[in-house]
Amino acid sequence: MKAIEPNAGESRDKMDQPSFPPDRMRKLLLALKVSLGPGTGAPLSFEDWGRWVGRPANTLASWCGDGQAYQMQALLASLERLPESERHLMLDAACRLYPTLHHRRLAHDFVAVSSLAALLRQPCGLTAVQGGLDHARTFLLTAMGHSFHEFGPSGALVAGIDSHRPDTFVPVGGLSYLNNPLTPTEIARQTLQAWPTVRSATDGLVLLNGVWSKAPELQPQIADLARRAHVVVPDPAIFPLKSLFKPPPPPLHLVAVSPARECPEWLHVEVQAP
Repeated sequence: MKAIEPNAGESRDKMDQPSFPPDRMRKLLLALKVSLGPGTGAPLSFEDWGRWVGRPANTLASWCGDGQAYQMQALLASLERLPESERHLMLDAACRLYPTLHHRRLAHDFVAVSSLAALLRQPCGLTAVQGGLDHARTFLLTAMGHSFHEFGPSGALVAGIDSHRPDTFVPVGGLSYLNNPLTPTEIARQTLQAWPTVRSATDGLVLLNGVWSKAPELQPQIADLARRAHVVVPDPAIFPLKSLFKPPPPPLHLVAVSPARECPEWLHVEVQAP
């Protein structure tokens, strides 16, 4: 007796079924949304979440509504077949570094973390970050940006420009990343394009990484901005800070970065008066 063949429609529907249950996907996404929200003062909006991950807000809302996020379902269906330890190692290796003041590179020094937290509470002024290698200064700047919602004034925002491409670290929301321009001229050109948005900041934290020496024509405007916002500038070439301002100057700070003696991977950070 000839076997009855399933009709083509039924076969296609079965193949189109996601291999990872949509309800599990939906619960995971909603849990992520909740966990990402603390510290912002309000539940995480789909608009803010979308800016972090580069997806439209309505797409994220749809995924959270029905759990039909096919590419992520395929990823999870693959990862869940690995041994737990291997799965965790693979995810940790794939994730970019998330610098905060709680990261082990900084958290080993309670005094330094307390000083940096106090610095983030400054409503205005100019902080120069000097010493160490470029990647160490970038790590510290990024850690300050990610920790601002925890230690900074309530409701204040982060803005700024970073000349680096955030390939190895989680970018700070509110910053414009220039993606490693090859020449100082290109850094200056892109910085000048992004500057009007940064200059409009009326308060909060303004991070300017790798642009001070490359766009010297902006230095007077950066100094002016420091009278109404807290501006942090990592740059090995900053000259004496007091010479930037007519009396009375805003609060001025110098943060010195170097490798820690206890462990070369750790950072030694000292907040000094200029």
